[in-house]
Amino acid sequence: MSNDLIKLGVTQKAYPRQIYKYRVENDEKTERIITANELWFSNPLLFNDPFDCNTPIDIHTSIEEIKKWLISAGVANQNIDNLADKLKRTPDYMKLATENAISNLGVCCFSTIDDNILQWSHYSNYHKGICLQFDISEDTEFFMIPVIVAYRKVMQHYNHFCHSDKIIEYLIKPKFSEWSYESEIRIVKPAEIIKNNGNRLFNFKDNALKEVIFGIKTPDGIIEKYKKLCCDNNKKHVRFFKMELGIDTHYQLIKKLI
Repeated sequence: MSNDLIKLGVTQKAYPRQIYKYRVENDEKTERIITANELWFSNPLLFNDPFDCNTPIDIHTSIEEIKKWLISAGVANQNIDNLADKLKRTPDYMKLATENAISNLGVCCFSTIDDNILQWSHYSNYHKGICLQFDISEDTEFFMIPVIVAYRKVMQHYNHFCHSDKIIEYLIKPKFSEWSYESEIRIVKPAEIIKNNGNRLFNFKDNALKEVIFGIKTPDGIIEKYKKLCCDNNKKHVRFFKMELGIDTHYQLIKKLI
């Protein structure tokens, strides 16, 4: 996916332009998002939901489907029958290979909303933390590849011989429907990029960070700390907001410029 396609996707509203990262306040990794422009891309098999990115692997594949896949993979004709027979007799081989491939991806999770009460509670230290707004159009190389999570009640099964061209759709995109309040979008780094980078930390451009939003319980000292961190680290353009409790008839957070 090229940078131009991401920009086009934003223009056509296939992707949101602004995405949000909820973070705790007194944490070195949070501070380094500001000071070093670093975000961590996790091994998706280590997410807190054991079903997340852990789609059941279908190992019941016909010999014909295996041969068809081997042909599409460019295996020489003289080797297809022998290799297909081996794969058929060792069905766990592709299961383990698929799990290994997923573990080598890097995934950084964001939300498309900044005012979700539960996310402030779960990921921002009970509303004492912060929420960071990023503009993906300011650094399309970093924010490749955006994957909008699809929330489901029924699990789909993945078969590498039939779905190898849809690995993101089957293994990274689905999530149990009870998580839908997160309105999650994921940035995925392919395994070769993770390997070439040498670790799972990647750097975004200064201008990609647009807002720092503080929770309703964020201490004044933390607010001043992050204002100074932005000022001292090429982010004087960043705007600062603080959440307030809504007083209308609905449960809501109101974002106010400070």
